[in-house]
Order: sequence, then C-alpha cells, then structure tokens
Amino acid sequence: MQTATVNNTNTPVLQGVYLNVPMSDWALLKELIRKFGWQSETREQMLDRFVASRPQQPQLTDEEIMEEVRAVRYGG
Repeated sequence: MQTATVNNTNTPVLQGVYLNVPMSDWALLKELIRKFGWQSETREQMLDRFVASRPQQPQLTDEEIMEEVRAVRYGG
C-alpha cells in the first residue's frame, strides 16, 4: 500500500507504506518509529479501524437490494 498526500502548506508531505518486518526486528523498528515521531499501525489495527468506521445499520436491507436487482434485471 502506498499513498501520498501533497499540499501547498508548511505541513510535511506524508508517504504511507506497508512493510513486512520479521518479528525479530519489530522492536527496533518500533523504537525508530517512536524516535522519528512517525505513526504506525498493524494490518489488524487497520482492519479494526475500518470495521469501526462502518455504519452499524446498513442503508438498504438484503430484501431491498434484491428488489432493486429484480427491477433492473427483469424490468419490474
């Protein structure tokens, strides 16, 4: 995963990077992250954040979705 944010202000430009790091090196990388003031999150944390951001109640029920599909597919 790579993302870049570009802006015209004095805030730094950020580059998102996904790394696979051996567990034996994870402590060292976490220390570097802390010292440089970077941000990090694991794949699981990213997934948890995404799941938490989703609406609790879907906008459409399964039945409503099927009605829409039938209406488009079969014209009624």
